[in-house]
Amino acid sequence: MSKTRQISITLPEDLIDTIKSAVERGEARSVSSYIASRLAPGVAMDALFAEWNADRGAPTGDDRAWAEHELDRAFAEQADHAQGHSAA
Repeated sequence: MSKTRQISITLPEDLIDTIKSAVERGEARSVSSYIASRLAPGVAMDALFAEWNADRGAPTGDDRAWAEHELDRAFAEQADHAQGHSAA
């Protein structure tokens, strides 16, 4: 088990309610363990991206713009499907 330390953070109330509900449903042992379990994958991805950038260089502005455009398109398509509409 890794060493832990208590800290204080501020979160939006609706997010706190969501986390507490997840704990009450047994999805996590505590608010802290819920937050830690959600942060861990992002920390691992950050390390992988840092390694990639060190080995191959960071993406260009054009690459980032393309990726942001594609993500926006995919999220809009997903939202359309969730609302029962088909994407054109």
